[in-house]
This record gives sequence, structure tokens and C-alpha cells, in this order.
Amino acid sequence: MTLRPIRSVLTALALIAVPALAQAQQADRYAFTQDYEPRPAIWRLSDEDTTIYLFGTIHLLPDGFRWRNPQLDAIIDEADELVVETSDADGDAAMEAISPKLANVIVARTPTSVQLSPQASQRWRELVTMSGMPFDYVDSVPVMVAMLGFGQAQGEGSPSTYENGVETVLEEEFSSTGRPIESIEDFGQILYGLYRVNDAEVLRELDAQLRNWGGKSTAGLYDPAVDDMSGDSYWQMEHHWARGEVQEDFDLGFGSGAIGRAFHDVLLTRRNARWAGWLQQRLEQPGTVLLAVGAGHFEGADSVLVRLRERGLTAERIN
Repeated sequence: MTLRPIRSVLTALALIAVPALAQAQQADRYAFTQDYEPRPAIWRLSDEDTTIYLFGTIHLLPDGFRWRNPQLDAIIDEADELVVETSDADGDAAMEAISPKLANVIVARTPTSVQLSPQASQRWRELVTMSGMPFDYVDSVPVMVAMLGFGQAQGEGSPSTYENGVETVLEEEFSSTGRPIESIEDFGQILYGLYRVNDAEVLRELDAQLRNWGGKSTAGLYDPAVDDMSGDSYWQMEHHWARGEVQEDFDLGFGSGAIGRAFHDVLLTRRNARWAGWLQQRLEQPGTVLLAVGAGHFEGADSVLVRLRERGLTAERIN
């Protein structure tokens, strides 16, 4: 949300700095084909006078990646309101409200580079530089926040953007037709949850990961195989999603250690439980709602769907 302008500037600067041949090579690496009709997964939760469509999304997509179909378009037209994780407007307000608390954490914190071993500290500088984000800022924030930033950074040539992401497109469409857009949560509180994760344990893991890092990409810190992916193999996750394939497990891409467990707890487990409660309460109000949130929230043993079933509610897959 609030990082969009920064990402746009970094992407523009990167394109200016990269020679035309290198840009062409990047374009070839990220080329994709869609020889199928998209049908991303949709569920319906309803009672006598309320219908809530649950639509798993991808927040960033490349230009031209198709995800709409007549059924989804009809649902979008039918919905009285759109509910997303945090709308652009609410995200800005949430950041303004939580900023003093975040600033207090940063001021009291020893920079990451000082807490790492000499070898890992040097690799840390290389990693941050590669991400395109300001080193002093990244070095000052808790490790969990920095790691999340690496996952969102646009400095490695990937053409995926929030502007092409599902929620951005939907928010623009609902806004243009005068329909309300609601947030299911307070983004500031989610971010604060990452700020409060114990730094000591995750720093030990980060130190080890950095010393073993191949140095080719930020994504390769946890999955070296990403460094060599190109074409449709690079877009495997997006293709699975667009085809409506729902995985039994969902991996955020940070491994199974301290960092991976903390991310799963803060970003998935807690939120899915809260969202199930929100959905149960929302059924008490009549109307038709389109809930569009990250597809990973509908996968795994602690998904929103599982949490709903624990409350005696069943969301039916409709495509």
C-alpha cells in the first residue's frame, strides 16, 4: 500500500540503468503463455439472505496475465460490496496510526548488521543492495519486516506489480461504480505483530542463511532453485492459481525454521482464525459480498475454510 510509490521509483530507476540487451534478456526470462481459460478458485458461504463469495487472489501480477472469466465477472457485477485485506485508503490511515509504535521499536533496536557475524553482515549488505531498498532503513527494522520487504521488492526485474494485482483491479472497478470497499482487518496491527516477533531467534537463523546464500537473488536466500527459473516455470504459482488448483499445504517461502514459523503464525494462522469469525458475523447482515484476499488463506491445515468448518460453517467451491 504505502510502499507502492517507492517500488515504482525503484523499478523506473532500474530500467534506466539496465542496458537494452539486458532488458530484452529479462523480458525473455519472464515470458509466459496461458493456453487455458482461467478459473481461479471461488467458494460461496451463504444463508437465507446473505451470500459471501470467497475469492483467493494474487496481489502482484505481470501485465497481460489473464484471470477473469464470465462466471467471475458475473459475481463481480452481482456483489453489493468488496471486502479486501486492507483497502488503499484504510492502509494509509492504519500506517499513520501505528507509526509512533513502530518508530519506538526501531529507535530501541540495534541494527541488524551489528548483530550478525562479520561474514553474514557483509552478505546482508549485498542482499539489501540487491533488493533496491535503502540500507539504513532495512538495517534498522526488525528482521521479519525486512524479510517481508525482500519478498515485495521490485529491484530484480520481475514484471509483477500491484497495479496488475487482483485487488487493485477490483478496487478500481468497485470504486468506479460507487460500491463500498471494506477492509477485513487493520493492516497496522498485522505489521506491528511482525515488529514484535522475538529478534534473537530469527537473527540466528538469518545469520546461517546468509552465510550459505548463493548471492544471485533475494528470493534465492531460501530457495536457490528460483535463481534458475524462467518462462512458465517461473510463473508456476500464478498458473496453478489461475487454473483453480488449490494446494493441501501453503508455503510462504521462508522455510520451516524460526522465520518461517513466525511468518506462518502472524500472517496466516492468527488472521485466518479472525477472518472466520468476521465471516460468521457478516452472515447476520443481508446482501451479497465479494471477499478478495490472498489465495494462500484458503490452503493448508489452518485455512479460512478449515476455521469456518470448526464453527459449523461450510463454504462450497462453485467452480
